[in-house]
Amino acid sequence: MFMVEFDGDCLLIRGGDKEDSLPLSHILGVFDYQFFFFQGIRVRALILINPHNPLGDIYPAHLLKECLDFAHRHKLHVIVDEIYMLSVYDDSTFTSVLSLNPPDPEKIHFMWGFSKDFVMCGMRVAALHTRNEEVRLALNQLASFHSCPGPVQYILSQLIADREWINKTFLPTNRRRLREACHILVDGLTSLGIPVLRSSAGLFVWADFRKFLVTQTFEAEMELWWKFIAEKLYISPGGAFYCCEPGWFRLVFSDSADKIHLGIQRLAMILQAYVSEATPLDDQGKVTLALDSVSTDSDSDSSDERTNSLEEISEESQ
Repeated sequence: MFMVEFDGDCLLIRGGDKEDSLPLSHILGVFDYQFFFFQGIRVRALILINPHNPLGDIYPAHLLKECLDFAHRHKLHVIVDEIYMLSVYDDSTFTSVLSLNPPDPEKIHFMWGFSKDFVMCGMRVAALHTRNEEVRLALNQLASFHSCPGPVQYILSQLIADREWINKTFLPTNRRRLREACHILVDGLTSLGIPVLRSSAGLFVWADFRKFLVTQTFEAEMELWWKFIAEKLYISPGGAFYCCEPGWFRLVFSDSADKIHLGIQRLAMILQAYVSEATPLDDQGKVTLALDSVSTDSDSDSSDERTNSLEEISEESQ
């Protein structure tokens, strides 16, 4: 969940129906709405990603209702992105915001797209549902600059018209394959001693690489990420998702079993080599790693430029 504090800035909040999830009253204690109000910062909306990216959590119905009630009390809009709603691969129950009876329906805005649930990576075709006439009119004005080509609209309309094939063949098969692929990746990471956050939906898992960092900093996270890149292993660092703690990575598993096994093999090789570079503890009791520079065609592997590359990673990680 995100709370928009001001233009271009959001606060990431953990959600989900897990034992380690927090009740809304505790979550909202992370920030004080009145504090922002008296600081002159106007909070305008809550943005919910359900199922969550990158955590793979699913917001239970009671938490969604609490969010809607909170937004109603503070006159906030709620934007709900459900782009992974058909990619729930375990027994968790998914509740769409459209199935609820919100206290302020004109401030609830729902979004969904084809690219994830229908295995169309890069196909930027989406739908937005709103009961707010002002929002609808504004979006109609913008739509002329982002129109979907007619042939694409026709093909996709024919696709979703075959409800029987979608419900009885495509979705069950896709969910089964996602579940199997997830198990392969999680088992592989577990065998390497890498903790994985249990996920219920999406195309990825959220894994804990903190023990492999030289220091618990985002600079060290990027050093490790560049080691992965040097061996042609692309996984997204937590910093690209505004994670507040360095050392977490998102790994996508929506591929063939052979490629997942290959990725695990490369990961094991990289981490073994990375850890073997460790020297004995220094005077402060810290482990120092003698890192070789990543081979590049230029000096673009400097610490500052590596950190700046998070912007590009974030764009590709959506």
